[in-house]
Amino acid sequence: MPVSVVSPQDRGRPITRPLSEEVVPELGISPAELERRARANTYEWLPRQFDEESGAFYGYYSAIEHRYDNPQTVNLIAPWQLLATYDRYRDEALLTMARRAAEWFYGHFVVTHPMEIVIGGVRDTKHSEELWVKYAAEFVILNVGLYRRTGEEKYLQRALQSASFLIQAARHGFAPRYDAQSRAWEQGGWRSFGRAIEAFLELHVATEDNTWRDWAEKWGDFALSLQAPDGCFYLIDDEYFNSDLAADELRALLFLGEETKHGSLLHAARRFADWLLLHQRDDGAWPLTVDRAGNVVVDIVGPGDVPNIAVALLHFYEVTGETKYRQAALRAFRYALGTQVLPTSDTPYRDDPRVRWGFWSWDPRYDYTLSADQSTHHVRGMLFLLDLEVDLRTHQPSVMDV
Repeated sequence: MPVSVVSPQDRGRPITRPLSEEVVPELGISPAELERRARANTYEWLPRQFDEESGAFYGYYSAIEHRYDNPQTVNLIAPWQLLATYDRYRDEALLTMARRAAEWFYGHFVVTHPMEIVIGGVRDTKHSEELWVKYAAEFVILNVGLYRRTGEEKYLQRALQSASFLIQAARHGFAPRYDAQSRAWEQGGWRSFGRAIEAFLELHVATEDNTWRDWAEKWGDFALSLQAPDGCFYLIDDEYFNSDLAADELRALLFLGEETKHGSLLHAARRFADWLLLHQRDDGAWPLTVDRAGNVVVDIVGPGDVPNIAVALLHFYEVTGETKYRQAALRAFRYALGTQVLPTSDTPYRDDPRVRWGFWSWDPRYDYTLSADQSTHHVRGMLFLLDLEVDLRTHQPSVMDV
């Protein structure tokens, strides 16, 4: 069963063409306008975030200070947008930019020395001694995506190398990170099982080796042990839900459940999806952080998380056929579209070409920054919405017993 983390075409979706100019009531814009916005971000805003000299994306752009932050881990997932738009437009320049960013990241953040037992691990930007499962899994997904589109063996080998780090993490209690300074696996912090499962499933599809599906199942069994009685996953220090660790967790349970036909995984996905619907705000977004007692800890939205969750909910609608998941997804997409800076937006800095067509990092704005690791979720969300939503309107969901 194909997985589709990076692009709707990874799951075999046809590209929707032609696109209607008729406004979709739930979104407030037409499919054709949706694609125009995605294209404007990709061709007008995104290249301004790329440092040609280093071959990498800047960390972020500060509209207040009119400056870029140095390149960093944004280069893990920013190229996903380039891969997804390459699938749509077949523009080799997009693929070249993705390859350059991935190459820069490999040289600056990935452990590559043969004597390292944590080879393939990926360093944190601020704490370079910390190697994180979440980042290593994202690097696997990026390189499988590049391998799928270029056929170059080096990308598959890099994916396999970082997958070995995920295996070592699983052997040490599914630890979320490794401290290179103390040479110890540590349990605190951001416990992202979703990206690990997705990474192994991507490798399973790319190699047709069932070993990778087996590792995905091991991570899936671990994930089931983390689900709280209310259906949520409190993955920060075992205490807090964070919207950054939601979409991939739901998607991973769903994709793995589809692959294995294990009802426990699909049931867990439903419980989490229902928790997300219960906690969705009236405007379609989710609060950034919620504690186990249900208290909103940080009543700020990370707008890039919202379309990512929406895509996962659309996938869930595809599997269940229950319209409540589609409706929640469309509300989320409508919110996300409102965070894009249009030429007509009533927002500060709209005349700055390094802002226009981008997406604000925070709501409320907090520091008026924009980054490519946020636009990747928004633009890919638009493409998933175009291809998945249209497909589901013309073909009934293939309902599974969830």
